[in-house]
Parts: sequence; structure tokens; C-alpha cells
Amino acid sequence: MLLIIAFYASSYTSIPEHTYKEDLAELKRMKAAKNFSAESEKYIDLLIRLGDDSYLYVPDSTTVFLDEAYELSEKLSYFKGQCGALNGLGNYYTFNGNLDLANEKLKESLAIANTHNLLNEKLDALNLIGLALWQEGKNGIALTKFLEALPIAEKVNDVYMMGAIYDNIALLYDDNKDYDTALLFNEKSRQISIKNNLDIALAQTLLNMAVMYNKQEKYTIASKNVDQCINIFKKTNHFDWLGYSYQEKGSIILNQHNYKEAQEWFKKSLKIFDEIDLNIGYARTYMGMARSYLGLLDLDKAENFGLKALKISEELKVFTDLMESNLVLSQIYHEKGEPLKAYEYLTEYLRLFKKSSAENYQKGLGVLKSEIKFENQKKLLIQENKSAIAQQRLYIFAAFAASVVLAIFLISLNKTHKIQKKLNKQLQIKQEDLIKRESELQEANETKDKLFSVIAHDLRGPINSFHSLLKLYVENGLSKEQIDTVLPKALHNIQGISDMLNNLLIWGKTQLNGTIIKPSNVDLRVLVNENIELMKPLAIKKSITLLNNLPENIISFSDRDLIDIVLRNLISNAVKFTNENGKVNINVVEMSHKYQIEVKDNGVGMAQENQSNLFDKNHTKTSHGTNNEKGTGLGLSLSKEMVESNGGTIWVESELNVGTSIFFTVPFRSQNNDGV
Repeated sequence: MLLIIAFYASSYTSIPEHTYKEDLAELKRMKAAKNFSAESEKYIDLLIRLGDDSYLYVPDSTTVFLDEAYELSEKLSYFKGQCGALNGLGNYYTFNGNLDLANEKLKESLAIANTHNLLNEKLDALNLIGLALWQEGKNGIALTKFLEALPIAEKVNDVYMMGAIYDNIALLYDDNKDYDTALLFNEKSRQISIKNNLDIALAQTLLNMAVMYNKQEKYTIASKNVDQCINIFKKTNHFDWLGYSYQEKGSIILNQHNYKEAQEWFKKSLKIFDEIDLNIGYARTYMGMARSYLGLLDLDKAENFGLKALKISEELKVFTDLMESNLVLSQIYHEKGEPLKAYEYLTEYLRLFKKSSAENYQKGLGVLKSEIKFENQKKLLIQENKSAIAQQRLYIFAAFAASVVLAIFLISLNKTHKIQKKLNKQLQIKQEDLIKRESELQEANETKDKLFSVIAHDLRGPINSFHSLLKLYVENGLSKEQIDTVLPKALHNIQGISDMLNNLLIWGKTQLNGTIIKPSNVDLRVLVNENIELMKPLAIKKSITLLNNLPENIISFSDRDLIDIVLRNLISNAVKFTNENGKVNINVVEMSHKYQIEVKDNGVGMAQENQSNLFDKNHTKTSHGTNNEKGTGLGLSLSKEMVESNGGTIWVESELNVGTSIFFTVPFRSQNNDGV
């Protein structure tokens, strides 16, 4: 039954653009319009589409729509409409087994099409006559009708009908159990669909091929074909065909005795048929559910679905479904231990089977009578396939040869590219090395210039002053009062020179050799005390109080010498920029895995613009302290290097005329070394 539905095609329904529900809604809109007239070709075409689709949804409505369409077409002399209505009626009567009435309608349609040279309508009529003859068991004559229809389809360039006719020829071979030949014609149809991008037609052909593969127990390829169908029908929202695809998927799995999984597919199929109210889809799905429950020995549910399948088969008068429903029910009642019911259904099955065997015998005879035509068509198709395969092989060989040449070219190109890339990389490394060396040389020159500048300006002045003082003392002599006046000033200058020299030496060493770190556990409180003692003379001179606020046991795993330099520079700076009677506090805050040290003064502070470049060695600027103290401008940039070398950070917070706090961080003590 599925194969017949698949390849009934016409100029109205070959590739539906409207769903049945959409067409019903359109019919209501047209009738509700004020200017509605039934005597219009558009209205007739809509009735024909509804009539063609009604058999699938509401079979009793089929003749209502089509009879009205025929009467209106006859009244308007709309010959295309007459043929469409007659073809639809012929197809309906074929499905219902009323073959005499079907042939009458279809022959009338063919006569009208011939008289008025309606090639599309003639094509539809010949295709449907072939299906009716097949139902009647006259397969040989059916073949002649399909072969007569083929050149018309080619002439009007109806590629969908060309594919449908090849599939209907395959149907005849399938009926005679010549599956290999049937699949050859299906393949012809499949190629047409692929060439012309007919996704729906392709999926319909694949579904029918799956049915044949299932019959041959080739379940893997059958399942693969169905999966392709499902993807196409999902994308295109063809839910009726999607339902058939789920149904066939369930049948394939059922034949492999996987009853539970088969049920899931049959349930999907039923859900779709319920949603779109597709009556013709139920019978085989109900039978599939009955067989799966029978396999699981859930006999009550199996009986329920078996009876449903029989009822709908009787309503639709589908002979093969009637026969199979009776067989399934006989097997169910046998398993239930009800032999009388089992015998009753088996007897009916045997009666139908005997009738079917007689019809198949007649069909077999019909096929034998037309064997020459079949074989000629078959040989022609095989020859075409062989030619296509030979040509395809030639293309493959040419493509392979081209691929080899291309591969050689690409390998050569890739090799050249790699060599070029390697050379470019080497050149880039040399360029980077050259730039690095140039930068190092420039930095060394800047270091040299800076060193000479500091010596020339910052050291020469204090040393000359000290030299003059000593010369004056030696040559002229000085009174005690004069010495008491001059000596503290000289001492102050010497202290400044000492600080400068220390920073210059350390800074020069780091510039030439880099900073070498030798960390150990250092007691920061002790280190702060040492630097306070060192700075006390200068602090006392300015009456500045130095306060060490670090508690006992503040141990850091750092380089002692470097942190010593940092503290000395920061405390010295604080004293330098703090007014008389000021305070300098050294504080500590314990943080996560580190200590934060603060050197805080209440001195002159600094503007915001000066803070951003405070630690930048390229922006060092010598500033005079509150007592005109001098420096190199290197202390803070040097401190930054020392702090960062120990894994810490340094920053400043300052406000003009309020004071300055410089913070830096050092790590906690090492757990592997308890010594200080």
C-alpha cells in the first residue's frame, strides 16, 4: 500500500505546496467572501487538491470534492479541471478495489486529454491506468502504460513524474519478487531526483528502496535509507511521509526481534498520524504494535492493537492489510490459548491468501507475457548504468592523476615554503638579536652618561667644598668657634657624599651584572633598627623622631642586603623631605603570604604628576631636601629594582604638605629554613 501512495502523482499533487488543513482553511475563506463564485478555475483546482488528499485523511469526502470539481469543470468547459477530477476519482476507486469504475474514469480522462492535447493530464492518466492495471493483476499491460508515459514526461520536462514512473516500474518487479531489477529502476529514479534537487521525491524513492531491502533482510542498508528519509521529511515538514518513515523504521527493527525499540518507532508514527488525522497510516502501525507486543508476550495489548488494525483495514478495504491483520490475530489467540478464535482468524487469512495467490499467479503470467519488453528495458538500464560507471571510472582516474600532480606540486610548494619559513625565522632571530644588542648598547651608553653626569654635578660640588674647607684650615688656621661652625656642615656634606657613592656603586653593579638574589630568612625589625641607628645623626640634627613599629618575629625570606638598601633609601628620603620636629614611622601589615612595609613621614609630600614617574629610572630627578640635602635621584628607582627582585611590589601615596607613605611588600619566611 505504501508504494502505491508514494507514486501516485499528478499536476495537482506531485510536489504539494499546501497542506490539507491549509487547503481546507482556504476553501472556507473563499466561500465566506462576498464575491464568491464556485464557477472559477481557482476554486475547481482547490477542490481537486482537497479530493486527492481526502483519501488519506477523510476518505468519505473524496468523491464529494471531486464530483463537485468535475461538474463545475464540465459546466465551464474547463478541460484541465475535468481531467484532474476524473484522475482523482480513478485513483480513489483503484484504492477501494472498484477497478471497473476506476478504469472508466481514467479512460474518460485520457480521451479528454488526447482531444485537447493536454500532455500533463495525459501523463497523469497513463500513470494511474498503469497502477489500476497492476491492482487488477495485469502487470504486462501496466508496464506498457508506464513506458508510454515516460516520453511524455520527458517532453514536458516533468522530472518528478519521470522518477515516479521509474519507481512504479520497480513496483512491478518488486511484485514479482525480482528485487534486484526493481532496485535498478529505483536507482534510476534516485539519480533523477539528485540531479534535479528533488528532495521529497528522493526521500520517497529511498523509503520504497528501504521496503525492498527490508524484505530481503538487508536491515543495515534498509535502516540507513530510512534515516535519510527521516532527515529530509523533518526538514521539509512532510509529516505524513515522516509518519510512514517511522513506521518502516519500526518494521525493520521488529524483523530483527528488537521489540521494545520497534515499539518506540511505531509510537512516533502513531503520534504523527494522530496529529494530522491520517487514517490510512494507522493499519500497518497498529499491526506493528500488535507484533511487538506479541514478541514481548503482552498478549492483551497485542490483541487490542490487532483488532484495531483489522477494523481500519476493513474500513479502508486494503486487501493486503486485511490478510495480515487476520494472520496476526490468529497468532495472538494461539498464544492466549484460545484455539477457536485462532482457527477462525487463520481460516480467513487462508481464504484471503488463496485469493491473493491466484491474483499473483495472474500477475506472474502477465509479467512473463511482457518479459521481452521488461528485459529490453532492463538491458537498456543496465547498459546505461555500465556506461555511467565506465565514464565515472574515467573521471575518477583523471581526478586521481590530477590529484597526484597536485600533490607533487603541493609537496614541492610546502617544502619551498618550509625552507623560506626557516630562513625568515633565522633572519628574524638575527634582527631581534641585533635590535637587542643595539638596545643594550644604547642603555650602556645612557648608563655611562648618567654615571658621569652624577659624578660631574652631584659629587664634584660637595667634594670641592670639602677640599676648600680643609685647605682653608691647613693654610690659614681656624679658631675653635669657626671649626664648631664649619665642621657640622662638612660632616653633613660627607654623609651626603657617602649615601650617593653607595647608591652609585650598587646601581652601577646592577646595570653591568644584573641583580643577583641570595635570599634567606631575615628579621625585618632588626634590619629597620639598624637603619634607624644609621640615620639618627641626620634625624637628630632636624629633631625628627624615627619610630620602628614592627613587632618581634617579623621574618621574611628575602635578600638581606637588597632589603637593607631599600630601607636605607626610603628612611633617608623620609628624613630628607620631613621638616624639623617631624616624624617618620616604619609600619608593617601582615597580608596573604607576604608583609606590607610602610615608611611614612609627615613631610612636604608631592604633587600627583610627580608620583607616576617616581620609580622610573628614565625620569630620575634630583630634589633638595628641607635642609637643602642633595641626592642622585637614583635611590627610588634602585629600590624598585631591589623590591621586584625579591618578588614584591612598591608604590607611593602622597599629599602635598601632609606627607608621604611609600609601601613595599616582601614574602613570608621560608618553611624550609628556620635560621635568620
